[in-house]
Amino acid sequence: MYRLLLILLSVGTLISCASTSTKPIPAISPLELQRGNEQLRLAESYYNDNQPEKALALYQQLAKQGHPRAQGELGLIYDLGALGVKEDNALALFWYKEAAKQNDPQSFVNLASFYREGEFVDKNLDTAVSYYQQAINQQFAMASCELGFLYLDEAEYQDLDKAKHHFQMGADAELVDCYLGLAYLYHFEIKDMPQAFKWYKLAADNDSATAQYDLALMYFNGTGVDKNPKLGHEYLAIAVEQDYPLAVGYLAQIYDFGWGVAENKLAAVELYHKAAELGDADSQVNLGLLYEEGELVPEDINTALQLYTLAADQGHPIALNNIAAIYLRGDKVERDLKIALPLFYQAAAMGNPNALTNLGTMSRLGNGVEQDEKQGFLYYKQAADLGFTPAYFQLGQSYHLGVGTEKNDELALPYLLESTEYDESAAFYIGIIYSKSPSVTPDFDKAISYFEKAYELGRQDAASYLGWIYETKSPAHHDIKKAVYWYQQGLSNSYSCLRLARLYLQGKGVPQNIDKGLALYHEYAKIKKFDIDELLGNLYFFGEVVEQDYQKALFHYEKAVANNQSQAANNLGEMYRLGHGVTQDIHHAISLYEASTEWGGVVSMANLGEIYLNAEGVAVDRDLGMSWLTKAAERGQNDAQYLLGQALIADQQQALGTRWIKKSAEAGNKKAIQYLTEHQ
Repeated sequence: MYRLLLILLSVGTLISCASTSTKPIPAISPLELQRGNEQLRLAESYYNDNQPEKALALYQQLAKQGHPRAQGELGLIYDLGALGVKEDNALALFWYKEAAKQNDPQSFVNLASFYREGEFVDKNLDTAVSYYQQAINQQFAMASCELGFLYLDEAEYQDLDKAKHHFQMGADAELVDCYLGLAYLYHFEIKDMPQAFKWYKLAADNDSATAQYDLALMYFNGTGVDKNPKLGHEYLAIAVEQDYPLAVGYLAQIYDFGWGVAENKLAAVELYHKAAELGDADSQVNLGLLYEEGELVPEDINTALQLYTLAADQGHPIALNNIAAIYLRGDKVERDLKIALPLFYQAAAMGNPNALTNLGTMSRLGNGVEQDEKQGFLYYKQAADLGFTPAYFQLGQSYHLGVGTEKNDELALPYLLESTEYDESAAFYIGIIYSKSPSVTPDFDKAISYFEKAYELGRQDAASYLGWIYETKSPAHHDIKKAVYWYQQGLSNSYSCLRLARLYLQGKGVPQNIDKGLALYHEYAKIKKFDIDELLGNLYFFGEVVEQDYQKALFHYEKAVANNQSQAANNLGEMYRLGHGVTQDIHHAISLYEASTEWGGVVSMANLGEIYLNAEGVAVDRDLGMSWLTKAAERGQNDAQYLLGQALIADQQQALGTRWIKKSAEAGNKKAIQYLTEHQ
């Protein structure tokens, strides 16, 4: 609660203690004060000799007799819960006030700390300032340091001129805390690094471990002074010898990451343990991570959680996030969202970008929270605005794919560009943007470069896009041999299999090899989980890549129809309807079309509509024909939409028919587009 105390006490053996009277205490005479001072020295010797019972009894006796310093020390005993008594703020406050009545300056300072911190009493900075000022009036220089920190640290009372004035008063009295206060003032507020260095050094050379640590960092970083790693290590070593937690933790990181020295992981682990025991939250987190991952120490999730919890109790946001992540994943402990979510929100409220990014992903996917892509985007944006590079990729991806926000490749590009060193998908998306985006000027050289980078980082489907660019997309880069090369690198991707299969079947860029081409078709079907016979039937039926062969198409379509494949049934129906490779049989065609519709086919609905409307081998059945066309049109089949529109217009339903033709035209149907052009 307070910065310095006149006597440093440690908790001794627990003993029983009678309650202390809170009746008014009479003032003490000068002679009694002198005798009491001698008794205080005796109490201190009892404390040093590990006789807490005798020390406590003497402090209580002298305090009841009205000795101001004894009253102040007894207040401190209750404040700390030292010498075996329980911490008791009420008694601490009582004895501080009794001592203050006799102008005990240390008690003024301790009372000020009560009111500054709002501990047990309502926070009141005016009262705190008043108590500090009373101590200063007693020529108690340490109060100047404390008041300086109040004017430096308290936002609503911040006054840098007053802070500087009070720190300087304490510095003139050669108080190390005031040296440190001036260092902080010049470092963090005035931004005068040479002056900050001057005061840090003065404090460090007067045995302040805090200043020694800060001075070491200035030497390491060249802040306010020329870089001097040798002096940095010297001051850091002095602070480490004093068991200053931050210094021990920083030295652990030096060995862990090899900052200016050879890496020494074993030394780092030992130092992390020491710093964690001393209460350094960063070291507790770093050591916890080692135990969580089983790196350099045995994997132990319970020890990791214990260390994270120690840091979280100090308000460390990374520790809060890490505990939350463990309970969210539930792979090493039982998944528990009641633990995870509040910790994520607490860390996010502290501005922790890890937690914000995690909440973004949870919201986007609906993992542990209600799915909300817009909220997920906002979390990513907050994290990215904090400069958290992993969130750059998430934000760039959101803009590129239009997830949680409007699709915007121009906004996506800078975030993705910042992410390419560690995320293969960032490079992949950049390749897509430069080769396919409607809003960014195409740049196939850049697209090729980023697709190659994505491939190097492990994104296998980038090879397919490279093959696509070299084969068909960019005339300026057309190179069939390069296309073949990249398709071969990307055979885990269905597109590469399909395109390379066609090249082998046609003999383009490679020697024609029907068997190899067909084998690749089989791989394509396996990856896409398509029926291979339906695919091969289409291959021979349309004859676009191989010579058209209705007999082979018939063979494969019949096998596919036996497996309930709707497209095969429709196309085989077309063969029987038109007599391609088989004897024309409209009734068999109708049965195949009907089977196709049962298995999800839509084109077959349009074909049935045409047959019944046009009386192809059957009697005209306009109602049935219109019914089939309507079903197909409502499912988005643009040929059916056009035919339905024509039929409705023929039935004098001009407005409705035109609406269907417009829908067909919007879907790109050429006949519908031509009709509208001619009739407008």
